[in-house]
Amino acid sequence: MSQQQAAEMLDQLTSKQTEVLDLLLRHLTTKEIARELNLAPNTVDQRIASVRDKWGTLNRKDTVRQYTELQAICGKTTYGSEGIDEASTISVGEDVPSPSEMNLVVDPPSVGPAAHSQSAERTFGLQLVDERLGKMGRWALVFIFAATIAVTIAATLAIADSLGRML
Repeated sequence: MSQQQAAEMLDQLTSKQTEVLDLLLRHLTTKEIARELNLAPNTVDQRIASVRDKWGTLNRKDTVRQYTELQAICGKTTYGSEGIDEASTISVGEDVPSPSEMNLVVDPPSVGPAAHSQSAERTFGLQLVDERLGKMGRWALVFIFAATIAVTIAATLAIADSLGRML
C-alpha cells in the first residue's frame, strides 16, 4: 500500500473515531475508553463499528492492526509526534536519559494470557464493582454487607446471652 493510499484511509476517519482508535491502541476496554472520553460505551462501540465498516475489517483486533499499519506507512507514531527530530538523537559516549527525562510513555507489552486480563488488573475494589454492577449494584452490596454484619452481631449477642444463662 502506498503512503498516499494510507493517508486517504486515515483521512476517512473523523477526529472522534481517531480518538477512540488511539485509546484502543493502549489496550483499553470499551468501558475504559467511554470513561476516559466521557461517552456511553455504546457510542464507543458505534465509532469502532463505523471504522470497521469503512475499512472492511473483521473485528476490533483487525481494525487496530490496520490503524497501526496505516500510521506506520504515513510515518506517524501512536503517540502523535511525527518521527524523531535531530535534537532528540543521542551521540555515542553521551549519557542516555531515562524515559521520564525524555517524556516518553512506556507501556508494558501485552503478550500472552496476561494481556486478556489487563482490564481486571487496572480496576479493582469499588471501581471493579462500579464497572460490573453500576452504582445501584454498589448500593446493593453495601446493603448486603450491612445486613450481614447486623445478623452476625445479633447472632453473637444471642449466643452470648444463652451462654450467660447456662452459667
